[in-house]
Amino acid sequence: MDDHWNFLKIHGSVLCLVAALAGCSSSAADQVSAQSIISSCSNSARMALNGWYFNQLPDAYVRQTLKAMQRNIESAASEIEALRHVDTAEREALTGSVSDIVNLLSQAQNQVARGDHDTMETATHLKDAIERLSLTSGMRRST
Repeated sequence: MDDHWNFLKIHGSVLCLVAALAGCSSSAADQVSAQSIISSCSNSARMALNGWYFNQLPDAYVRQTLKAMQRNIESAASEIEALRHVDTAEREALTGSVSDIVNLLSQAQNQVARGDHDTMETATHLKDAIERLSLTSGMRRST
């Protein structure tokens, strides 16, 4: 479990660093970068939620991870909204997908706060929302 815990801490730290670096760039690749961050953070949140469901991760770690990943997603989403080269229909589809993800992360945080370990449905919906984001952006699913 210590190795798993350390991996998750390192993975979260790397994602935070990537999110911070993405805020520094201003090229056309920003959209792909921001969407990759959103997808990675969403998957990290889903992994933490699944670990919590199986009683493999402590409540405090899962709460902290869910909050941090939601902040990173919101930050990356604001970068997408600021991009001028994205057409309106694509921006709306991306915004809708990101909104779904943020809402699911809020739901997951509420479940963890209540001690409700019945989170598999939320994790499944989160996985579906991540896939919709990938389809919306034209990115290939790589699992």
